[in-house]
This record gives sequence, C-alpha cells and structure tokens, in this order.
Amino acid sequence: MKLIHIVNNYNATDAVPRYYLKADTALLRNNDAFYIPEGVGRVVAEPHIVLRLSRLAKCVGERFASRCVDAVMAGVSFTQSDMLDEARRMGLPWDEAVGFDHSSALSLDMLPRDAMLMGATFMINDEVRARINIADMAFSTDRVISHLSECMTLRIGDLVYLGAPEQFDVKMGDNYKVVIGDKVLLNFDIK
Repeated sequence: MKLIHIVNNYNATDAVPRYYLKADTALLRNNDAFYIPEGVGRVVAEPHIVLRLSRLAKCVGERFASRCVDAVMAGVSFTQSDMLDEARRMGLPWDEAVGFDHSSALSLDMLPRDAMLMGATFMINDEVRARINIADMAFSTDRVISHLSECMTLRIGDLVYLGAPEQFDVKMGDNYKVVIGDKVLLNFDIK
C-alpha cells in the first residue's frame, strides 16, 4: 500500500499535482495518540480528505478516474518542519522529515466516495481551525487520480491524501478531530 500526499492542491503554481510518498509504517490508526518526536524542532499538522483506491489503475483518463475511488477517509499528516526546511535548502530528499513512523493519522471509518463533496472540518480542542472543501482545491480528484496513474501504477488500497489548506503547529496536550459531514472520523490526542 502506498501513501501518496499531494503538496500543491491549495497553492498550485504547477500545471500538475505534485506529491511525495510515505511507507505504510507512517500510518497512525485507531485514533491512537500522536507522540511528538523528541529533539526534532517544530512539528506541524495538516488535515486532509483521503481517498482510498479500489482498482488497479495505470494511465487512467480523467473521465474514468472516479471509478478508481470507493471510499473517503479523514487524515492528518505530520511534518518535522525544521528538518524539511533544511532538506529543501540542501536539496536532499524529504523522507526523514515527512515519512517517519506514525506521521499520517488515518480514520478507520470510511464514507462513500460522494461524502467528500460535503468537505471536512478540522478542530483543535473542539475549536474549528480549518474547513477543507473539494471545490477550493486546484486539482479535481479526477485530475489527481489521472495524473498519479500516469506516473505510477496505483493499486487497490493505496491512499491519496488530497492536500491541506493550511498547517498548524503541533502542541502537546491538544486534541484533534476531523469531521466529514456530521461524522467524526478522527479524534485523537497529541502527547
């Protein structure tokens, strides 16, 4: 299973979606707490709507891309921001800054594909901090799936984190929730 994170869906200056990959060990499931890694500096969180792929896909046209998605989930991606800044500055890979264990929270519950049209709400300590709307994204979900399938073979169970409108500093003791429609899909603590 691949975890594919779109990075330019809200600030696109490119003509295509840009992305990075994470190993499946990056998954944080079961609403388990996220433990801030020690000694890494600033860590940020980005809330996402996540697509689960249901078909093998290679070079899929946009008009057929929606057939490749069967469910929508909620996610939060964590990044070691200081380390990422240094990697960018030195022209190094991002893996250590973005792909560490448990750096991608994922809901267990899934909703039908069309639930993404309702958007998602991200809350910290029950205060609404961000609203994620598909209509605000630079690339449609069909465009994202089509482009990814041109770059690599997509497999059943691959997860696409569609991008975040903003990022938030991670603070010990906070509680994160992600709601799609009226269903709380993620509810976990920061430790």
